[in-house]
Amino acid sequence: MKTLFPNMRLLGIFCLVVGLSACEDEKIVEVEVPVDVPIEVPVTVNAEHAMLSDPFLQLPTENSVSVVWFTNFEGSEHTLNYGDSSTTEVTTIALERMMEDSSSQQFGKTYDAVSYRSVYRHEAIAEGLTQGERVDYSVSSKDEDGFVFTSDTFTLAPAPAQGAPLKILLTSDLQSKKNVVANYQKVVETVGILDAVLFAGDFVNVPDRASEWFDQAKNNAPGFFPALQGHYQKYLPGFPYNGGEILQHSPLFGTIGNHEVMGRFRSTEDDYSLNGGFNDPQPAWYAEVAYEQVKAEVNPSDDAQVKAQWIADQSHNQQSFLDIFSFPDDGQGGEEYYATAFGDVFIISMNVSRIWRSWSVSGANKSKFVESLTTLEDPSKWGFGEFLFERFDKDSDQYAWLESVMQTDAFKNAKYKVVMAHQGVFGLGDNTVPVLSQPVMQLVEVNNQGQETITEFTFPLSASTWTDTIQPMLSNISEVRYQYPRADDVWLNDIEPLLVENGVNLVHIGHSHLWNRAQVEGLHYLESSNVGNSYGAYFVDNTGVYTNNVRSSYADFWDDVNSQNPRWAIDDYPPNGDPQGRVMSYPTVFSPMDMENEDYPNLPFVTSNTLSVFSILDTGTGSVQSYVFDPTNLNSEVQLFDEFELD
Repeated sequence: MKTLFPNMRLLGIFCLVVGLSACEDEKIVEVEVPVDVPIEVPVTVNAEHAMLSDPFLQLPTENSVSVVWFTNFEGSEHTLNYGDSSTTEVTTIALERMMEDSSSQQFGKTYDAVSYRSVYRHEAIAEGLTQGERVDYSVSSKDEDGFVFTSDTFTLAPAPAQGAPLKILLTSDLQSKKNVVANYQKVVETVGILDAVLFAGDFVNVPDRASEWFDQAKNNAPGFFPALQGHYQKYLPGFPYNGGEILQHSPLFGTIGNHEVMGRFRSTEDDYSLNGGFNDPQPAWYAEVAYEQVKAEVNPSDDAQVKAQWIADQSHNQQSFLDIFSFPDDGQGGEEYYATAFGDVFIISMNVSRIWRSWSVSGANKSKFVESLTTLEDPSKWGFGEFLFERFDKDSDQYAWLESVMQTDAFKNAKYKVVMAHQGVFGLGDNTVPVLSQPVMQLVEVNNQGQETITEFTFPLSASTWTDTIQPMLSNISEVRYQYPRADDVWLNDIEPLLVENGVNLVHIGHSHLWNRAQVEGLHYLESSNVGNSYGAYFVDNTGVYTNNVRSSYADFWDDVNSQNPRWAIDDYPPNGDPQGRVMSYPTVFSPMDMENEDYPNLPFVTSNTLSVFSILDTGTGSVQSYVFDPTNLNSEVQLFDEFELD
C-alpha cells in the first residue's frame, strides 16, 4: 500500500510516530507501508472549539425536514447522516450579532465590554422521508485542525399526514427564567417524544447575547438550547433538573415576541451594552424621518440596502432571532409572520408585539405613558411609549396577508386552526394593559394662566407631520404623554372578528408568565407561558379571599388615574380582569392555586413563583390538556388540572 503525505503537518506527525529518518523538510515523501501495520495519525484538539448545540428540526414537509446545528468555528465537511442516507450539502452562515458583555455569565469567562463571539449556523435537509416513520440521525463538523465533532443520535420525521394523532407542546417565555428546565424535563417525562413545539415568543431575554442561547451559566436561568435540549447540568453542574430532550426530535414553530427584538444598534459607542441596546428601540417611521436629515452623509450613493440597514439600526430589528431559526417565507413579512400546514393543524404565526416600558408617570424617565422631562426637545432620546413594532390593523400588509391565508384550501380544510401571537391580546396579566392600540401622542403646552393645550397625534406618523407640525412645537411643550384608548384595540376590532368569522380554534399567546384561558364564540384563547416566574393575575374573586387589583407596583400611575384631575382615564386602563371584559374559563379538573394557598377559592388562572405549568395540544382527542407540578419538590406529581375540546 502506498500512502502519500501532501500535508507537511501530517508528515511531521508521521515522522514522530514511526521514526522515519528519510523524512526531510519541504519535501513530499512517498513511503511504502506494510498492509498489516495500522497507522493512527493523532489530531490535536483545539479546546476552544465546540458544538454550541445539538441539532434541531425546522421546516418539515411531507417528505423532508431541515436539520440545524451551531458551532463556534466555521469548519468544513459538515455532514448530516440519517437513516441509510447522508448529505454534505450543508449551508453555513456566520451569525453577525452574537455578542457578550459585562452582564453575560459563562463559566470561566468575563467581558469588560461588548465582545463579538464566533457562532456558525449549519443547515442541511433530510430528504426522501416517509410520513409516520422516524429515522435516526446525527450531524458532524470538522474544525480547521482536522478534528471531527459528532453529535449524539436522535430521531427525525417529516411533517405528519392528515389524520395522524399528534401531541404538540404549547409554550413560551423561556427567557432565562426560573423553573423552565424543570418544566421541559417534566414535559418529556410525562409525554415522551413530541410531534412539534409551538413557541409563542420570548425565547431569551436579550437576543444578541450568545450565551442566553447556548451556554449561560447562571443559577436557575438557563440558555435556550440547554433547556430545550436537556443539557443544563452541563453548564450548571449539580442543578437538580437538566431540561428536556425536545428540539432534537420535534420541529419548532415560533413567533416574535418583544424579547426577540433588539433596539438601536450602537456597538461602536463606548457606553453601549446589550441590555441598553435591547431597551432602546424607536419606531421605524421615526428612523425614516431621521434618515432624511443625514442621508447625504451616511448614504451618498443612495443605495437602497444601506438605507434599509441604517433605518433598522436606528430603530429595531429581529436579525439574531431570524438568523437562528428557519420558518416559512410565504408573505411580504418574510419569516416575521408565516403560515403552514402540519398534519391536521394549520399554524399561523403573527407578529403582534410591542416594546415593554415601565408604568411610572413621574417624568423622571421614559415610560409607557410619558417621556422624560429632561429630553422633551431631543426626540433622539425618546421612547415613544409602548409603540407597536409592526402593524396588523385592517390597513396593514400583515392583515392583508392574514386574509389571503384564510382563503387557501390548506387553511379551510384543516381540522384545527391555531394562531400564535405573543402579546396582550387577552387575559388577566399585568401586560394586557394598555390594550393593543396605536399610541396617541399628546403634546402638552401650558399658558401663563396654567391652562393646558393638548395636541394629539396617532402613530404611525408621516415624515411631513413630524417635520412640519411636531418638530416646531417641541421648544414650547411641557410634557409628552401617551394614551392607549381601549376603544381602539387593534386586536379586538380587527383581528378577533376575522379569526372568529373564519373558524380559528385556538389563539396561543405568551408574555404574562401565567396560565389563563377564555372563549369567544368558537375561538379559544390560551396563555400557558412559563408559570413559575409570574407577574401576577389581576383578579378579584367573589368571596374576597383572593384580591389582586392593582396591575403595577408603580403607584404614581394609579394615584393619577384616581385623582380629581387625572391625566389618564381609568376606563382605558382597567385595574383588574380582562381589559375587554372577556370571561375567563375555570380549570375543569381542579384549581392549582389551591396548592399555593388552601384557602383560595376556585380561581380561573395559575400565577405562581413556585408552581410550573405546561400545555399539550392533542389532535387525537381534539383537546388541550394543561398540567401542573411543584419544581421545589423533586418527587412532585405532574397532575392534569384542565382539559378543553377545540370546537
